[in-house]
Amino acid sequence: MQRATRFRQLCERNYWTVFASFNIRFERAAREVAGIDGNPRLAEVSVGSRSYDRWMAGDLKKLPWPNTCRILEHLFGEPASQLFGPPLAEPAALTRGLPRGDGRAITVLHATPLPPLPPSAAGAEADATFPELLLHGFDDPVSVAAQTYRLTSSNASDSVLAMVRQTIAKIVARYEALGPQQLAGEARVLREMLHGVLGGQQPPRARAELFGLASQVAGLLGYMAVNAGMKYEVVDAYCTEAEYLAREAGEVSMEMWASGTRSLGLYYQRRYAEAAEAALAGAALSPGNPQAIRLLVNGRSRALARLGDRQGAEQAIGQALELSDQTTLPNGLTSCISFEPYAMARTLANAITTRLSLGDTTKVLAHAEQIEELIAHSDSEWSRALVGLDVATALLQQPSPDVEEAMAVGRRALGSGTTPPIKSVWERAIELYQTAEPWHSEGDVGDYAEELRAWRSQPQAGTIVVASRAPIAP
Repeated sequence: MQRATRFRQLCERNYWTVFASFNIRFERAAREVAGIDGNPRLAEVSVGSRSYDRWMAGDLKKLPWPNTCRILEHLFGEPASQLFGPPLAEPAALTRGLPRGDGRAITVLHATPLPPLPPSAAGAEADATFPELLLHGFDDPVSVAAQTYRLTSSNASDSVLAMVRQTIAKIVARYEALGPQQLAGEARVLREMLHGVLGGQQPPRARAELFGLASQVAGLLGYMAVNAGMKYEVVDAYCTEAEYLAREAGEVSMEMWASGTRSLGLYYQRRYAEAAEAALAGAALSPGNPQAIRLLVNGRSRALARLGDRQGAEQAIGQALELSDQTTLPNGLTSCISFEPYAMARTLANAITTRLSLGDTTKVLAHAEQIEELIAHSDSEWSRALVGLDVATALLQQPSPDVEEAMAVGRRALGSGTTPPIKSVWERAIELYQTAEPWHSEGDVGDYAEELRAWRSQPQAGTIVVASRAPIAP
């Protein structure tokens, strides 16, 4: 049974008796309140047509949600408890007659000033007589404006998009200091939020950017899953999402980045042939794109070296270096999870790993010397650890092994407890220990084993080392 309310009274006074007409004002009020209160989430508050119908009928047992009440109070200038109470007496001066289609007059409440409509509709509303328009089969201007606004409206304001961009940048900037174990939860929340926003409506420009941002977040989670030692199925799921969303957004660079992360995941599963193919497929999307540097030197060359394909691995390194010469690259050593192209130092660090697998210890040590200064002063402790472990292994593989120096470099590279553990460091550290097998009885190797055990004992190392059963001698 319908019950008259102040809310209905005011909607009738303002000609907001059609949901679209009311909703255009509510959404505008939501954005205004979000700015007043400094709470961007208020701009996302919406009202469904069913809720509106219940309010108009007075069919509600309790007040709407607090955020909704806050916006309604701003829109009508009255407390929510009063809005959903009985109608108030209106002065007779507020009524006037409007002609009906049959020539008789209908009495309605005189409208208070309306919030401004979009310019395209404001002039039309001032001159129109709504009942006459309806009689002749036309829409009233408020409905036209509401429909146009609905088509171009967005639940992703510029402030929301800016917040997402800033959050992604902060995750990338803090990644090597905090690691995947601490930041994966933050990225997951951001992913769920973006999926929720994408379930709403945005104009094409905003929607394309949302797809691109959602692709980046899925890609970050895929990369974190690799570093955290998760099963490949988890890595694959996130990378597939990142690739699909990037494709929809027309972001070929991001699609290539996701392919590179897929290749990385396969590499640490020792599925080297698949890793090489994934990298090749990613690079083929846009061979001249700077993202191809990472695909070639991190994905393809390292995987081919593990397969013993010296020619293919060297060719991939050469292509990466050639593309680097043609590209304006970032300075220094960017974060390993960055969406930027590989800087030269990171390219050479990956070439070190490739040539170590090929047994080219002379080139490994030469490359390491090239980037030694940069690595030493970098914030990337993981990069220092990985390059150091490669150098230590090369010192054991050279014609005249230097066990003492190799183990000292290995211990410094591990630096137990200074950074969050990741899978690549563990894998490289175990390979060094296995390479030192002929000298396990020596004290230097025992000292390194102690350092390795300390690294493994970190609480966050659990998922990383569980799949590896490589023994570490007491």
